[in-house]
Amino acid sequence: MRGAGSPGHPDRRGDRAASAGAGPQRGRRTQPGAGALLRTGLLLAALVGALLAGCAERPEPPTRGAPAPGFELADLEGNRHRLSDFAGQVVVLNFWATWCPPCVDEMPSLQQLADRLGPEGLAVVAVSVDERYADIEPFVDRHRLRFLVLHDLGKRVSRRYEVHQFPETWIVGRDGRLASHLVGARDWSAPESLEVFRTLLAESRDPVS
Repeated sequence: MRGAGSPGHPDRRGDRAASAGAGPQRGRRTQPGAGALLRTGLLLAALVGALLAGCAERPEPPTRGAPAPGFELADLEGNRHRLSDFAGQVVVLNFWATWCPPCVDEMPSLQQLADRLGPEGLAVVAVSVDERYADIEPFVDRHRLRFLVLHDLGKRVSRRYEVHQFPETWIVGRDGRLASHLVGARDWSAPESLEVFRTLLAESRDPVS
């Protein structure tokens, strides 16, 4: 009779015992360790913190009576201009594009407005949202525009002013606050328009502190 350890008769009881002690049985789920739970908690806390920080840093939407959001853009010659450069003036901040027919229609009257009231302290600042600089300069030359034209490549400033249609215009008073918001083309040289701007020009020249 062969012994229990003989190669011809393996000990089945020993095999079962070894299998039982080899590790968790198939189909059983292991519980996550304390380290994994801690890492997950830290990751969730970081995500929540990032979301809250993003909400906290979101700028306030532009509204009448609020300070006009500052910006800096380049003109057609590459010179940089800031809104603060016009402190103490009434600013007609016109958002437009060369491909926008109503924008094209109102350009002559905008130039007339600038010619009439520029000496009294009014500045027309036309912010183009065209994607290509090459489209803007020929347009300006063709229409003989002499007021300041800036290029808002990427629409960063127009998004800050929440401009969604073109043309859109924000009027900034002498005090640096948003006085009016107009959507669509206008006859800026009409007598009633000139009267509104003369009223704004007569108001306080003290800028927002």
